[in-house]
Amino acid sequence: MKKYIIINLLSLLFCVLPLLGNENDVLQAQPYTLRGRVLASDTRNPLPNASVTVGNLNVSSVTNQEGYFMLRVPASARNSKLIIRYLGYENMEIPVITFIDKPNNHIMLIPSSIQLGAIEVVSGDGRELMREALSRISQNYSIHPNTMVAFYRESIKKNANYISLVEAVLDVYKSSYRSYENDQAKIYIGRKATDISPRDTVLMKFQGGISTALMLDVAKNPEIVFGEQGDDYIFNIERMININNKPHYEINFLPQDGVKEIVFRGKVYLDAASLAIARMEFNMNVEGRKDAANIFIRRKPAKMKVDIEEACYVADYIENNGKWFFNYSSIEVKFKVRWTNRFFGLFATNYTIGSEMAITDRYQESVNKFPRNERIRSTDVIAEKVEYFQDPEFWGEYNVIEPDQKINAAIKRLSGKLIRRTDK
Repeated sequence: MKKYIIINLLSLLFCVLPLLGNENDVLQAQPYTLRGRVLASDTRNPLPNASVTVGNLNVSSVTNQEGYFMLRVPASARNSKLIIRYLGYENMEIPVITFIDKPNNHIMLIPSSIQLGAIEVVSGDGRELMREALSRISQNYSIHPNTMVAFYRESIKKNANYISLVEAVLDVYKSSYRSYENDQAKIYIGRKATDISPRDTVLMKFQGGISTALMLDVAKNPEIVFGEQGDDYIFNIERMININNKPHYEINFLPQDGVKEIVFRGKVYLDAASLAIARMEFNMNVEGRKDAANIFIRRKPAKMKVDIEEACYVADYIENNGKWFFNYSSIEVKFKVRWTNRFFGLFATNYTIGSEMAITDRYQESVNKFPRNERIRSTDVIAEKVEYFQDPEFWGEYNVIEPDQKINAAIKRLSGKLIRRTDK
């Protein structure tokens, strides 16, 4: 199997260095603010991370942990429909006009019952389905490049405390799924907060976060997880589940017995009709592997020992007019650090690094690659790059980074600014 590119891109640098100090618009109108809460009709429980999209604009957001959302849309969306989607529930389409000036909209999603029809296989070996899904990528996903606007966040947590948090609005050039071209990203605006104790002599840098988030588009880069044909994995069809009012295969995958490389395990959700990859949730099998640290740590002092405890990934897609598009990705890696020259190496510090990227707008007009000097590289440390893209006026009332705030809540507060800009 090929080397896993995603592994090499997600790197950390440890250096004994002087420490960084603390640091803490887009030209788009905000004519309408849409608010609501998404609940399950059967349980009355809130539905977190439900997708909220304006049908013909590709403007989207997600609900927070209590099911609330807020979305700012241009006046041209007045006669459009708001589409609410959630795993295992029927889609709901609601005219945008009914949300205007009504802050307490409760939206009840109905659990979906899947009518299998001609679909007969709901359990068993999923290898052939996965092979067919991989072979159909070029027809299920866009053959045309497009430009995306994305909200990006990355963080580093030491024990229970955040020591670095970065937020940025990105422009993304998404190349054709029939092309071997790499995707490109550039920072439009950004900010950061650091909280590193003067007594903490370890400076950790998160390298390649944006590049890795884009590489998590496994439909564009399937070899990252599956190699050429997925021969190192066992695939098993677990069940059928409804996503976006359509039946999907839920397929678990595990490494074959005897595979010694560090690989992955997880779930793939395939659209039953097209076999498009609609979502993937997977972990790297790093648990108990002493060699796993070499994958993530690019440089460190000799007396520092690192044990990787967990590495989790998510990639999510959205369908529009018969084609599927990259919509969201997340990464979370947990590890312990011990110093062999301190207290016999008995005490460990826990670190968690993470990143999320959510696509908030997408368009196919006037799509151009970015100048080389504006592109984010896989070796860039974004916490350092955003220093050149700061603008307090952009963030407005949202002028404090809240570390434990979910990315969906951040998008909710910035939704009017996370769409295409008039200068494009």
